[in-house]
Amino acid sequence: MRKIVSVVGVLSLVMGLACTSAAEPFDETALYKAAKEERQVNIYSYSSRVFKFGKTFEAKYPGIKVNGFDMDSPEIVTKVLAEQAAKNYVADVIFLKDPSTVVNELYNKKLVFNYVPSDLENLIPAHYKEPLLVHHASVDAIIYNNEKMAAPPIKSLWDMTMKEWKGRVIFPDPQKLSEYIEVLATIVQHSDEMAADYKRVFGQPIKLSPGVKNAGYEWILRLLNNDAIILGSTNDIAKAVGLSDQAQPPVGFTAYSRLRDKEKNPKLKFEIMLDVQPAMGVSTDVIVAIVNKASHPNAAKLLIRWMMGDEKGGQGYEPYFVFGNFPVRKDVSAPEGSKNLSDLNLWKSDPDYVWKHGQEVLDFWVAHLK
Repeated sequence: MRKIVSVVGVLSLVMGLACTSAAEPFDETALYKAAKEERQVNIYSYSSRVFKFGKTFEAKYPGIKVNGFDMDSPEIVTKVLAEQAAKNYVADVIFLKDPSTVVNELYNKKLVFNYVPSDLENLIPAHYKEPLLVHHASVDAIIYNNEKMAAPPIKSLWDMTMKEWKGRVIFPDPQKLSEYIEVLATIVQHSDEMAADYKRVFGQPIKLSPGVKNAGYEWILRLLNNDAIILGSTNDIAKAVGLSDQAQPPVGFTAYSRLRDKEKNPKLKFEIMLDVQPAMGVSTDVIVAIVNKASHPNAAKLLIRWMMGDEKGGQGYEPYFVFGNFPVRKDVSAPEGSKNLSDLNLWKSDPDYVWKHGQEVLDFWVAHLK
């Protein structure tokens, strides 16, 4: 991963695609009329919930079919790059994580463009509008089995490296889930806080292993040396923790939004640990953009506006209005019973840092896998 080039401002008309600004009022009727002539829209989505908001979009806007393709974020980037190189313009919209890669591999090369519906311009903070529109903030945190454990068992990230947690910590595979490169890189970025918390927990300054740069890398090394279990999906981790029949069940790093799974399966028994130090988890951005040479640009704009929802977290945003996903619209609060993002002790992923150091972090992870 390389350095992010700072890109500021809104693109004007480029290759037939206009990015909305104050000069282009959001006219739903006119946009629907133009989109209906296109008849369909193709969206590559990191989330299977594309099929849910796709159906509600089709019901709201008859005559436009949503062709949703569910794939991992790295696959989306690879597929768009291949399509653009071959001049086979299939994707209209991309919806994915890993903003550092999207900005550098697609946006900076003008292979995707930003679109912010003008009626939302004043409802979304600037850092969620540029360089690409953020759909929602996603949080990754640590869960525990609250049926087998009376209280959260982890107080510090360093606890996961202790003997009593040997073989009992589950972590997502960053080679398959690129957002966990962001998580690991963010922990490395906050190495000073990691070192300070080590001293708090153990009562002495940290001693780094030979060749290890800082406390963030040392945490990764000790986690792997403590026989961490690596799984390829956040869903599998939620099940491994929440359905465990072990007297001493594991804990796991997973998506905060997996809490929604408990509504479908009451047998799942897990909760988020909110008081872990020096941070309880990492916040990452989920972005949405229009692809260069989109065949259905008006339908793409209309779909993105639908995805951003209304002031109640409804419309196309409804599948994401759940615990662990955090709206970026200023007029939309987190779901009832959920804390606001600002109330959580989180580290926010920095796309610039991830681009500069993410590959190095991943290489370190791979080199120390057992």
